[in-house]
Order: sequence, then structure tokens, then C-alpha cells
Amino acid sequence: MKTKRAAMKLRVFDAPQPQLVETLRARIRDFNRQHWPEVTRKPLAVAVHSDDGELLGGASGSSFGHWLQLDWLWVDPAMQGQGLGQQLLVEFERQGHQRGCRWCLLDTLEFQAKPFYQKWGYQEVWQQQAYPLTGQRSYLVKTLIDDAVV
Repeated sequence: MKTKRAAMKLRVFDAPQPQLVETLRARIRDFNRQHWPEVTRKPLAVAVHSDDGELLGGASGSSFGHWLQLDWLWVDPAMQGQGLGQQLLVEFERQGHQRGCRWCLLDTLEFQAKPFYQKWGYQEVWQQQAYPLTGQRSYLVKTLIDDAVV
């Protein structure tokens, strides 16, 4: 016996409502949890503020199982070249290491900080060409915990 299929209507949204996007994200995450029930994404951020509370730099991302993901690292232009970026990166990695992360993943654009990350041990694993039109997006990974030690 065939089951009757409900009428369907395909719609395109140039400006989707946040609720639709969040519902899609939640349903994918629910599906993924069936395969990784013991893994949860945990947000992480480190920041440096001046004595008067002004943000001078920060890094944010999340840990997820063995992986630390760096989404954003920013240093005030007036503070660049003084080691603040390195301090933020090292502390972000240290926190990930304490959470049991073995690797850190990040991406950067050709005009951003690829040489900076490579200087601190990141290896390029993939390049996305023509991003978003003529540029290049690089994905880099660094080992935080040597497999031989674990």
C-alpha cells in the first residue's frame, strides 16, 4: 500500500528568517548527535583589555572533541607588532589543549595572517581558490598534542 504524500511547495528565500536557519542547523545537529552522542561544542574566547576596559585584542572559537577551531583572532592595529597576537594565540591553544584538543583548525584570507600562523607552527592543508571572487582562503592546522604522547 502506498502512503499518500503531503502536498509540497518549494520556496526560495533571499532573506531567510533566522528561525528557519536555526531550525535547519538544529536538525542537522540532532542528526549528528546520533553518531557522536558524547561530543559537545564548547565555546572559547580569550581577550586583552586596556586598564580603562577598551578591547585591544581577542580570539574566539570552540572546542569539539579532539579539535579546537579558531574562528576569529583580532588585534587592534595600534597594538600590532608587539606580540599581542602571539599571546592570544598561545593562550587560546593552551586552553584547547587543556580541554583535550589534539589539533587546531583555522582559516585565513590571502591578505590576512597566513604567514603569522605559519610562523607559529600551522600547516596549510587546503586552499579555496576564487574566494569569494578572485581571492584565496587557506585552511591551516596545527598539532597541539602529539599522538605519540597521548
